[in-house]
Amino acid sequence: MGIYYEQEPRSREPGGCSQVLILTWAAFSILFWPMLALGLLLGVLASALILLAIHPALALIPLAVAAVGVWLFARWERRHFRSPGAPPDL
Repeated sequence: MGIYYEQEPRSREPGGCSQVLILTWAAFSILFWPMLALGLLLGVLASALILLAIHPALALIPLAVAAVGVWLFARWERRHFRSPGAPPDL
């Protein structure tokens, strides 16, 4: 049948499936850390509510863990991303 119909040369570009996979990977790599933070926040809130049902003082444990996590993240951010005129860290 190639004799009767002209056939276009095949291009060397990757197929649509690989492009979709690359774009999906890029989107999930960008959204991974915010989704992880959201999941951890929901876990802290759920554990605080469960511990609140057991005893009100126990509900402070996951909140204290979250506060320490935020404090450690703030220290890490300040150490790695300093403004140009900031004094050195002690």
